[in-house]
Amino acid sequence: MAKKERCFCGSGKASKNCHRVASDSRAAHLFKLFEQVEHTVEDYFMDKESKPQCFSGCNNCCSDFFAVSEVELEIILDEIHNTWTEQEIANLYKKVMNNVRAFQVEHPDVDNAIQTQLDYEGDLYKYSSFKGGKTRTSFPCPLLNKETGRCSVYNKRPMVCRTHGTTHLNLDEKLNSIESTVCEYIPSRIQNNAVTPDVTDMQTKYEEIVNVTTEQGSLYVRKLPLFYGIHALASMQGYNPTKSTVFNRHNLDMSMQESNAMQLKKAAAMK
Repeated sequence: MAKKERCFCGSGKASKNCHRVASDSRAAHLFKLFEQVEHTVEDYFMDKESKPQCFSGCNNCCSDFFAVSEVELEIILDEIHNTWTEQEIANLYKKVMNNVRAFQVEHPDVDNAIQTQLDYEGDLYKYSSFKGGKTRTSFPCPLLNKETGRCSVYNKRPMVCRTHGTTHLNLDEKLNSIESTVCEYIPSRIQNNAVTPDVTDMQTKYEEIVNVTTEQGSLYVRKLPLFYGIHALASMQGYNPTKSTVFNRHNLDMSMQESNAMQLKKAAAMK
């Protein structure tokens, strides 16, 4: 990436001082989608008497079990290693190690699935350790600032954190009719669907961006729980807070077309 390249977002800042990604990279495409989601939510509620039931300071859903894509994990880790102090990173790693240990004890079936299955998160309710259909862990996301109750990487947070509770997906007719709880403060998913914007098309676009989707072929890129992903990459550096955990920056520095071609070639060579 050229040092004087301006950030794709239009801020006028150099890329290295703003989003720190190439203008046509997978990360840049994802940032643009994030902006579209935010505008959709803002525009939807602008003229509505009702407002999103999610409110600043509520972080109950931060203890939900959720997975993030490879590029989202790398965006977050790049942010951490460029803006946090060594002590802050060391504290994060300590929390992550504790999270993984607790998760392995409390959810051994899910832990085994994470290590052995590609698409393990497809149906979380099948795991017996998530009792009563509640997919919640005993600890919050390690990026939650417990003192403020806010996300410590809020501007770089993943898609699921931007859409949960404030939007809905239009599923097939049968699934749309099944009632469920969104969270403690949103007891009816069906009622929430009626008062939030539909982001189905954006979710589809999200999957196209975070996975390899081309006319030449497609690859599903495995997602990981955020705490697990940080653990996996940090452990490869011996949990050294001075070393970056983003080893291959193709999602950040290469065009998405180049990144897709590289990953398809690599996958073909492994067959």
